[in-house]
Amino acid sequence: MNFLDDKILEYSIDKSSRPSGVCDSLEKYTVENHPLHRMLCGRLEASLLRFLISLSGARKVLELGTFTGYSALAMAEALPDDGVVTTIDKNKKISEISNKFWDKSTHGNKIHQLFGDGLEVLDTLDQQFDLVFIDADKRNYQAYFDKCLSLLSCNGFVVVDNVLWSGRVVPGYDDNAEEDKSTQYLKDFNDYISERKDLVKTLLPIRDGIYLIKKEGH
Repeated sequence: MNFLDDKILEYSIDKSSRPSGVCDSLEKYTVENHPLHRMLCGRLEASLLRFLISLSGARKVLELGTFTGYSALAMAEALPDDGVVTTIDKNKKISEISNKFWDKSTHGNKIHQLFGDGLEVLDTLDQQFDLVFIDADKRNYQAYFDKCLSLLSCNGFVVVDNVLWSGRVVPGYDDNAEEDKSTQYLKDFNDYISERKDLVKTLLPIRDGIYLIKKEGH
């Protein structure tokens, strides 16, 4: 869900640095061919991720939730030549889409794809990351975050997607909306983050809600 008027959103995208034509083609293909295309992070969020990479000087990125590979490619485009996006997903079959488009990009070689249960794969990682992007199953958001916090570099930070969940996490926003399990998971996660005094955080109403989080003092 976008919380902005479509005209304002398109104006904002038009005035921002945007992902490449390969990313645009991947977005178009996903929308036309995948029933869950709404899971794409979208052009404005991709622009924000690219900006954060440029601003922070990030070189190593970890992503939980590859989907069709749009956000991984958008972030890879913003990394220096020796930068790496390590992206994790359970679904090997969907990699047929991501690899098809990554192979078309000169930045596709910066993407390292891992498959398996996210929590189990995280336990195998022994490196530090400058940026972690969490956009996977909502039930495990808190567990993902806690594991990823220990994998952050000294100036690293976490970006968490879908934390507004079409507004359903906000009390009284839509009294007619049915509260599913994911809504409660996200409410609990947002409360958990907001109550932690050792974190610096800001929640942005971009796309479906983006939480920016880092350790206090880093």
